[in-house]
Amino acid sequence: MIRYVSSQATAIIRAGCGSVRRPATQCATAQCATVQCATAQCATTSREVLVIYSDFTITITERGDTGYPVFALTQGIGRVNAILPHPDTSLKTLLTQVAELPPHVDGQAGLRSAGAALFRWLFSGPLEAHWRVAWDRASQLGRGLRLRLSIDAPEIGAWPWELLHDPLRDHAFGVAITTPLVRYLDQASRFGGLAEQEAELPLEMLLVLPKAPNLDLRLERALIEEALAPLEGALKVRVLEDIVTRTGLGDALLAAPYDIIHFAGHGGFEGGQGYIVLNRPDGSPDWVDDSTLARFVTNYRSLKLVVSNTCSSGRVDDALAFRGMTPQLLRSGVPAVIAMQYPLTDQMGAMFAREFYRQLCLGEHAGQVDVAVTHARNMLAILYPGNRAFAAPVLYTHAPDSVIFSLPQEPAVQAVLDPSSQRARLAMFIGSLQTSADFEEDWALAGADDLVAWRHVLKQAETAYRSHLESPRGDLQKAAQPGLTLVEGRLAALEQALARVNAQRGAGSPCLS
Repeated sequence: MIRYVSSQATAIIRAGCGSVRRPATQCATAQCATVQCATAQCATTSREVLVIYSDFTITITERGDTGYPVFALTQGIGRVNAILPHPDTSLKTLLTQVAELPPHVDGQAGLRSAGAALFRWLFSGPLEAHWRVAWDRASQLGRGLRLRLSIDAPEIGAWPWELLHDPLRDHAFGVAITTPLVRYLDQASRFGGLAEQEAELPLEMLLVLPKAPNLDLRLERALIEEALAPLEGALKVRVLEDIVTRTGLGDALLAAPYDIIHFAGHGGFEGGQGYIVLNRPDGSPDWVDDSTLARFVTNYRSLKLVVSNTCSSGRVDDALAFRGMTPQLLRSGVPAVIAMQYPLTDQMGAMFAREFYRQLCLGEHAGQVDVAVTHARNMLAILYPGNRAFAAPVLYTHAPDSVIFSLPQEPAVQAVLDPSSQRARLAMFIGSLQTSADFEEDWALAGADDLVAWRHVLKQAETAYRSHLESPRGDLQKAAQPGLTLVEGRLAALEQALARVNAQRGAGSPCLS
């Protein structure tokens, strides 16, 4: 969507999945046929634009008599202090409603309301002005602005901050790589050092699938392997499944210098501790607490990431901030942990895995875990609109720049997008057109020069969608047709708007075309 402010247009330009802010006059290129890249190159194989980030760190301390002391620190701008009010009943009610949403119910309105309420609570008083100055400055410099939440108050840290939504700018933080959102635990003295940063492709992953009631492990494995198949050469996956005992897990960790451990199965949270379910030798459940799990990984310095796709494993107890599953793993020295605060279906979990690991292993932002998880959340939002699934993945890290490994300068493997991912990206482009409901208002505020520039962009979009219609693959043709229809409709409406502007200029003034 392009929004006109005065006569200056700003566009979100997506190349592949990356996005940066640039003047609209710069996006009318062969690679950017719509505001969000509808070209065949951008929809399938283009390299994403590298985004450099500044940090905006918000630290919320323990509750006081008048509220929660908070300070925000921004590179190049400075620090601001404030007191956040005690949360009111309406905010708590909205968060409770989100937590109680049935898995297949469209909760779009409630999710947006909860995200906006979180924004208004967090950015009250001087913090909002500080944030907007920092955001605008980063945009002017062509940089992203990473929002790092360091929350000492455990009851506040337990909130679903991944829903955070700026109602003024209609901006969802959890799905936008211009403002990636991370849970940053910066108590460096309490955690071990970072794992070694250098890595080479293929990365080594251990996929752990313990036997569990009510879980179809064959389907789980098949979906994950299908999701990761396009990454052959970038990610080497070893599977530990069926009856997974503590001894079996310990032995498996000796097989390779793993970079990633991915757990899938059951988890829980009780009495101030997080748990995952492994197995006893007879196959019955063995509930392993967070401290014990941390001992499994504490001596493996190659480990860079733990992903826990288990129900409730991403929660932190309201009483003790450092007794949840993820803080214990970070304390053991793991640079980053991703856990789910809401349960995902098997299909959702597989989709998350495919997009997340593709972004983590390949492209300009390889190794940057906050960008990878943001892309994956965005894909969940695209494929499951109105579902809270996009907010399920919670990223915790103590890597200051969210980089958990670096690769050699020359990548060993090029990204390969599978057909369903291509269809999803086309759906994203089409959805971006459908959801920008205020385009007529934007045109009303635009001058003739801006309208001409926009027409040029839409013309290129029209050409791009027509090229998709010539694809030998029927699924891409089918996905491109709605986009072409939308673009043609907007072109017709834009021509009418431009004709009105030219008529207002009068017969004595030159008309723009």
